[in-house]
Amino acid sequence: MDDARCVELNKLITNEDLYLLDNVKSYSFECDECGVSLIPCSYKKAVNLRKPYFKTGKNTEHQTNCYAKATSKIREQAKTSRISTDEGFPLAYPNRFNLVSARTIKPVDVLVNNEQREFQAGRLTASSSSQKKEKRNYLTSSFQTIVDQYFNFPFDRDRQLTFEGISGNHYQEVFQKISNPIGKQKFRFQTEQAETKIFFSTLSWDKPEISDDKIKIKLSAGWWQESEGKKKNLRPYFVEINTQGWQTNVLTKFIERLVQIRELVKGTDKKALMAFVGEQDREEDFYRFTCSESRLICFKVF
Repeated sequence: MDDARCVELNKLITNEDLYLLDNVKSYSFECDECGVSLIPCSYKKAVNLRKPYFKTGKNTEHQTNCYAKATSKIREQAKTSRISTDEGFPLAYPNRFNLVSARTIKPVDVLVNNEQREFQAGRLTASSSSQKKEKRNYLTSSFQTIVDQYFNFPFDRDRQLTFEGISGNHYQEVFQKISNPIGKQKFRFQTEQAETKIFFSTLSWDKPEISDDKIKIKLSAGWWQESEGKKKNLRPYFVEINTQGWQTNVLTKFIERLVQIRELVKGTDKKALMAFVGEQDREEDFYRFTCSESRLICFKVF
């Protein structure tokens, strides 16, 4: 589950809120639908590769008609097909991103009421006369959550998203895949004009170059040519991260995370992907992308 009610704070806590809570183990959580106790998992950002989530304890289940059970089925369906309908997207999701103000703005845009829940769960019954309980879209300051939403719902990227500092009103407009040059081109401008986007690409096998104030990470996207029956990336695109001004512990954790991601996919058929908010250099080196904010960089493994 992606959210739970915190007993001590008496409010709904989303999975990314677990990153912000001090001493998570000191709090108790329960399902906001049926009240069953929940356990927070994968909330240590420097250690866990999976995003935070809540689960039931051993030999404990949600109540039979709990909507949380239907939600997990919807998420599985979303991996292979579109789940948006004429009524909209069936789950609450982050439709606004602001790195600073996530805790100061109240959620808006009602999405799901009781009648819709019954339909989405495949349990369409007679309308209930009980008071409606609403699910809402919300503002987030977690970049990882925005990236997860983009990749976890690949057929619903036309959902609304306002991302501070980036043009576009939908997920598919805010994100930009870094693609290889076409034909005889030696490079490719990824956007029609110079602008900031959430760029993403899988990582190359080459080790990152780490210096005092920069980290250079090569990507799998680039100028590929066939040589001796094998394709070779003669000129890979790369991300140059300006780490000047980063706190020592932030830099250390970032490098540890980068090493961890690379080790995780080594010798397997998995791929590591990097997503970041940045720009393509359109003046000196067209293969270079630049970024500098550590909180706007994350990794995923596929």
